[in-house]
Amino acid sequence: MLRFGFVALAVFIGFLLPVVDCNGQDQVPAIRTMSFNIRYGTANDGINRWDVRKEFLIETIQAYSPDLLGTQETLASQRDYLYEKLHGYGVVGVGRDDGKLKGEMAALFYRTDRFEELEQGHFWLSPTPLEVGSKGWDAALPRIASWVKLRDRRDPNASPILFLNAHLDHQGKTARAESTSLIRSKLQELGRECRWIITGDFNADPNDSPYANLFGQKEIDGRNIRDSYRTFRSVVEQAEGTFSSFVESNRNGSRIDWIGCTDEFDVRVAGIDRTARDGRTPSDHFPVFATLRPRSSSSTYSASASSTSSSSTDLRILTYNIHHGEGTDGKTSLERIAKVIRDADPDLVALQEVDQGVSRSGSVSQMEAIAAMTGYYAVFAKAIDFGGGEYGQAILSRWPIADKKTIELTQREGRENRIAISADVLSEFGKLRFVGTHFEHAQADLRQAQALFLAKQLESELAGSNGPELCVLAGDLNDTPESMTLAQFQGWHRDPAVNNAGDSLASFPSSAPQTRIDYVMLAPSTPWILQACEVIPEEIASDHRPVLAVIRRKQ
Repeated sequence: MLRFGFVALAVFIGFLLPVVDCNGQDQVPAIRTMSFNIRYGTANDGINRWDVRKEFLIETIQAYSPDLLGTQETLASQRDYLYEKLHGYGVVGVGRDDGKLKGEMAALFYRTDRFEELEQGHFWLSPTPLEVGSKGWDAALPRIASWVKLRDRRDPNASPILFLNAHLDHQGKTARAESTSLIRSKLQELGRECRWIITGDFNADPNDSPYANLFGQKEIDGRNIRDSYRTFRSVVEQAEGTFSSFVESNRNGSRIDWIGCTDEFDVRVAGIDRTARDGRTPSDHFPVFATLRPRSSSSTYSASASSTSSSSTDLRILTYNIHHGEGTDGKTSLERIAKVIRDADPDLVALQEVDQGVSRSGSVSQMEAIAAMTGYYAVFAKAIDFGGGEYGQAILSRWPIADKKTIELTQREGRENRIAISADVLSEFGKLRFVGTHFEHAQADLRQAQALFLAKQLESELAGSNGPELCVLAGDLNDTPESMTLAQFQGWHRDPAVNNAGDSLASFPSSAPQTRIDYVMLAPSTPWILQACEVIPEEIASDHRPVLAVIRRKQ
């Protein structure tokens, strides 16, 4: 059984489009980054040996579809296998024993359609870093770091990116501390005019000195390297371990695999990929991932909102009726749903028709699975008991969710119970209220009553002086823009029937949309405006197409 991770073979769509926001401002797509200790291929691992798990490992990587991938414990044969299977990547990596093919590599991969290689190299983690095969301090083995300088083809006038990948010693405590100090100095030496992204297996706990040496030394060279995971998830949790020993439930150890970046990047999402099959993981480490958005650009592009990384004053809102993960091809795949969400790069997501432990969808807790596959915080609200579990709605958020409640909408005997899910989110913009809903589909008067009740309920909640700065309502309202249902939200800010490019915002049915029934709206008297709205052209994953809105604080 497939659980909680990136496992389906992902087709990377929309990537090659040049991008801007809908206001014509320069934008650059986020950079998906992954670090993965793949376990050396000659290890005597029994049922977890390389030949048995290598396809699973490739599928795990492909499902996340990283732009930058740092691997550790990579033998030459494994490097070549990944290069063959991961189409469209360049690779940098040499053996730590001889600087050629012998020994493990800290091999790194980058998308050639996104990045142009400018320079590459390697150094050993020792007092003589240019000495091939040198072993440093109290290390048990020679250790190596590999690096590449890249020009972002989507932002060619920006500073290059120095991407460095390393694997620190598993025994030498002094070696680990000295190695991170060396990495820090090498970053400064090699990439003074670059932006930095660092991946690796550091074999150290975040409370140890190697972590402080890497992430806490701004005063030495004026560059701040941030731990992407802790930047995104500021509260330390128990289950942050990244060494699985091939067992999916092994989560309580140290977080020894890290992705770092300099302040030129915003950390959109970061997490630990818990992909497993029948409780077994594709390596003895969980891969870690981070979505990093470049903070500035000097280039000009043109394209749609779905592939746009908006400015820091924008919020990206996605609403998606996922049809319990069942696509128009009759297959149930949460991996496809998760990929749509990741590609849209939203801040907040309203999901409708979500199963929790329902037999028809494999008794999976869909909210937890999607949250794990995307890295978002999540909450669920039940509408009805169904199929041995619960059926309702979920909210995903890039920020911690402070409070969540279920709003019971107007009901009628014989009709399905309908609800709204409301969550208060603690963002850098302050407290935001995000509400998802799904109205009655068959009886118009009941649908209108539900709309009127919800509009009054939310306006009453927002009337107090201690309310949030912004309230966003998103969901499947099961009615058209000119309907009496939508008329109940008088004064709410709603985008027009077409987007800024003049394209229809019809979202149902997904195969050939004819009707607009999915919306994002802002409460009256808000200091925010709807900047843009787009229906994402995904026709297989659900019977609805997802709708993405960009909202912006008024100047």
